[in-house]
Amino acid sequence: MGAEVQHGCWTSGWGKKGERAEPLLRSELCKQMNSATAHLIRCLQHIHKVIRKANEILAGISHPSVCREVLLSAPGTAYIWGLSEIYQISRRLGEAMNARKLASELVLQTLHEVDLAWNNLLSFLAFGRSAFQALLRLPAAVSEPCLALPNDGANHVCGVCLTVVKQEPQVHLGNLDPIVCQGFFYHVSCANFWLNCVDSTLPRET
Repeated sequence: MGAEVQHGCWTSGWGKKGERAEPLLRSELCKQMNSATAHLIRCLQHIHKVIRKANEILAGISHPSVCREVLLSAPGTAYIWGLSEIYQISRRLGEAMNARKLASELVLQTLHEVDLAWNNLLSFLAFGRSAFQALLRLPAAVSEPCLALPNDGANHVCGVCLTVVKQEPQVHLGNLDPIVCQGFFYHVSCANFWLNCVDSTLPRET
């Protein structure tokens, strides 16, 4: 009897011994998949909330000249670049979804909503092409490709975005090196986003 898939989880057609172990294996695999999917959705929903709030703030500025002045100020520019780092987390979450085959209707819908909110935000930046040129260069990536860490060759996975931890040349402020907390690894932008927008405790890689 060959292997088969039931409800998205792998099962086996082994004999009696395998049949006794199979429900436990299937249950554990389903639990891991459900946990990772819930994590993706939670992260994406908070990312969408942050970018949507930024859109609401900018839309609430009645005069375009005032909006331009605010965005081109040093704090305004730093704010936009901070949002771009948060948007990059959503792209890494999308990579994790594809790599782990965690696509679901809710995950895909939330990813789509994040992209819509980000594209809407970009419309506020059209006047500042010199200041926000990298952000307006779509569909190209917002930042340069990440640089692989010069380490022992081990692949350390970020506990937030669930992708391999790499250095982040797009981070404009602070330490570019990944964070290690209690033996778990995190991108700087992922850790900052999680602690400031999601929870006071960093998650562990799922």
